[in-house]
Amino acid sequence: SRLISEPFPLGAGVDTFGLGFQITEQQLPYSRSPGSMAWAGIFNTEFWIDREKNIGAVLMMQYLPFYDARAVEVLQGFEHRIYQNLE
Repeated sequence: SRLISEPFPLGAGVDTFGLGFQITEQQLPYSRSPGSMAWAGIFNTEFWIDREKNIGAVLMMQYLPFYDARAVEVLQGFEHRIYQNLE
């Protein structure tokens, strides 16, 4: 059987949820601000809205399984480069 999703998405056990979004609760270097709202789709599509930094980002992939190591590496690299270039 083909794996559709890794068992724990980013932020599991730390982030909270509200109004249909995953809410970032932890500040990590070069990443979205606490209170940012995000959501992802099964094919590794992802978006977030960071109201503190006044930005939004969208990353679209069509790739399974959801949140496997390669997809997470692309997402974290994308996010890191965005926030690194804000400073």
